[in-house]
Amino acid sequence: MKQQITLRIAGKETVHMVDPEREEIIRRAAKRINEEIDSLRFDFRDQDMSDVLSMILLSEETRLLELEARSSKETNSVLQRLGDLDAALGEYLSR
Repeated sequence: MKQQITLRIAGKETVHMVDPEREEIIRRAAKRINEEIDSLRFDFRDQDMSDVLSMILLSEETRLLELEARSSKETNSVLQRLGDLDAALGEYLSR
């Protein structure tokens, strides 16, 4: 059953309905976003909040795509090794 939580991101409170088992990770994500906002606001004092949020969004989406690409390569590598092992085992068993 979902529960209601309130998060403050970029100084704005928002209410979210979340599964209890995901609450901690969602709160950690909000904390990380706020830390990144604080860091970028310090480095880019003249930038509008929407610019700062855009920088964070681009950075996080890039990181996500890099992780997906790495995961896909690793999955393909594991599948290739499993196929090789299956072929070797099949050859061994057919003797």
